[in-house]
Amino acid sequence: MSQAFAAVAIALLVVVGLTASNSLYDRGAPDSLPRRAVHTLGGAAFLLAVLWLDVWTAVALSAVLALGFVTLRLSYSRGLRGVSRSGSTGDWAGIAYPAAATISLAVGWGLLGDRWLAFVPIAYMAWGDSVAGLVRTAMRRGLMGGLARATVWRVDMEIVWPSMAMLGVCLAAALLFQPYWVGALGAVVATASERFRLVAHRLWDENWVPDDPIIVAASLAVMGGLARVTSMG
Repeated sequence: MSQAFAAVAIALLVVVGLTASNSLYDRGAPDSLPRRAVHTLGGAAFLLAVLWLDVWTAVALSAVLALGFVTLRLSYSRGLRGVSRSGSTGDWAGIAYPAAATISLAVGWGLLGDRWLAFVPIAYMAWGDSVAGLVRTAMRRGLMGGLARATVWRVDMEIVWPSMAMLGVCLAAALLFQPYWVGALGAVVATASERFRLVAHRLWDENWVPDDPIIVAASLAVMGGLARVTSMG
């Protein structure tokens, strides 16, 4: 498959994800479901990028997509209605995902030379964080039965189960990276980072700070540092 054809196919997948996200939003889908839809498909697009493209083509494509999201945010913000966290003019959360992914590709693959070191933190952000958000939404809406009802531990369960779900998905994604224990530790760090962002969100009003760059930066730093140490040993 040619690089140009692969890049077009990947870009189309991102467009499909954004269109589906906006459509779900317009149909009144609950809470974060529209955002999680595009994040999940975005993860698939980045997986195809590391499988089909060379490193700098993947970085360039990701950067172009990120700039496309910035352009939409500045000129036609309704085009990102499915991925925005709020209607606030300071809400740039929809831009954080492609920006964080671009940095992960550039650092993990471009500078450190490992496509899976670059992709696995993106997978934590795309799939692990999405699962945590969906479980959290389901519990708050009473869709998970006894996990969210009729117990004095309800608040604790709303904290524990989303993080456990995210950790499970992240540990599965960590299988793509070797040695596995490095990826597994990155999965733990990513899960802790998602929980930290939620704590920070409660510290001040109108906090739009997204967890996407925090998840990617923390897990990439830990995995990259440990991978370098183990390779030197």
